[in-house]
Amino acid sequence: MKTILSVFLCLMISAATFAANIDGTWVGNIQSPDGNEMVLTYVFKMDGEKLTGSVKSPGGEIVITNTKVEEKSFTFEISFNEMVMKNQCTFKDDDTIILKMVDSPMGDAELVLKREKK
Repeated sequence: MKTILSVFLCLMISAATFAANIDGTWVGNIQSPDGNEMVLTYVFKMDGEKLTGSVKSPGGEIVITNTKVEEKSFTFEISFNEMVMKNQCTFKDDDTIILKMVDSPMGDAELVLKREKK
């Protein structure tokens, strides 16, 4: 019984630590359909157990929706011009997130997000 409780407590502590590490501003570059490089800025914030945030691009800011946080990864969607883009994120380390845009009307893409230093 003590072993099960210890394992459970370790998992809870690691999940809380991971969630706290999401908070912040993350920056990455992606190539637009016309071939130009575009800077995307992601702002993530854990509000209790819920992930909130937005994506900023040269075209404006979009709120993230349909968020789900797991142990070392999280997902969310962004919508604009009646298109929904699904995003799958995995932590590489404390300052790096690998973000994959999947099932996107503009095609799948992968980018590396780096935590913005204060």
